[in-house]
Amino acid sequence: MATLKDIAAATGISVSTISRVLNQDESISVTSQTQQKILEAAQALGYVPVRSRKSEGDRALKMGIAQMFESEQVMQDPYYLYMKNALEQVCFSRGVETTPLFRDQQGNFAMQGDGGLDGIFAIGSFTWQEIRSFQKLSRHVVFVDSSPDDEQFFSAVPNFHLGVRQALNHLLDAGHVKIGFIGSHFTLQETHDLKLDARLYYFRNSLQDKGLYRPEWALDCEMTSPSAYQALSRAIKEWDQPPTALFISSDAMVQGVLRALDEAGWAIPEQISLIAFNDTPLSQNATPPLSSVRVLQHELAVAAMTAMELSRSGAQYPFKTVVPCVFVDRRSVAKAKK
Repeated sequence: MATLKDIAAATGISVSTISRVLNQDESISVTSQTQQKILEAAQALGYVPVRSRKSEGDRALKMGIAQMFESEQVMQDPYYLYMKNALEQVCFSRGVETTPLFRDQQGNFAMQGDGGLDGIFAIGSFTWQEIRSFQKLSRHVVFVDSSPDDEQFFSAVPNFHLGVRQALNHLLDAGHVKIGFIGSHFTLQETHDLKLDARLYYFRNSLQDKGLYRPEWALDCEMTSPSAYQALSRAIKEWDQPPTALFISSDAMVQGVLRALDEAGWAIPEQISLIAFNDTPLSQNATPPLSSVRVLQHELAVAAMTAMELSRSGAQYPFKTVVPCVFVDRRSVAKAKK
């Protein structure tokens, strides 16, 4: 049976780092690439955590992991890569094998190789055609970061309402009453129908209740860096009265926002305060580092695993677990000028 030293020899990573990653030590700071390298080596070598080792007659469960985005899109928005890594870590710590699922030429999800699946974790939003292809592979399907049908499926989702409220409260406490939004106004939901984005919905309603919502400060763009750059650059030229703070609804847009502000000569946070959403390294390592609403991906993964266990145990009714968000202050918000 493989040991931590075997994984260290295969990866060139220290035994202590490998141990902390495999035991889900949240205090350790490593890149997603390092996490992925450790997980892949551990699986390839057949390493099983001590607490998850079974007798020789027991078979490890095998879970498929499906992602909404293809690999190129995932690299533009690493949130989904980190979510996949969190799921793989939780599965691995419990001795559960994972395998990626792929779209075939007909747009259905399939697995490579022989054997069946004991369940499927579906990360993101999917069409009903894709969902039906999941059900052909396994009757135990748990959705992560979406909930296509509360009556049919188990799911684990972030609390967008709480996250937006945390961001707005921080800005309001700093005296900001001119608050803008940048992000997609309409997003693809579980059936790939366009619906008002949850973050904009709570942002708009919260500020409307206070008489502070201004439509011209709510910029609509794709959640990518190039799209955010174009939208904000254009708005900066058009605004007669610009906002003093901006809520960035996804970290995937951070670099584009920073570029537009830099070209306009707007200093952060002296001239405009910023808060991002997701709290991936895109906001953590930005210049300057941005305050952000952190989606608790490890907790989402644990909730998804718990849901899978309940589904497999024959639970009569599915349920949706709503996982809280946490606000992380990195001082990219200044007091509003009077």
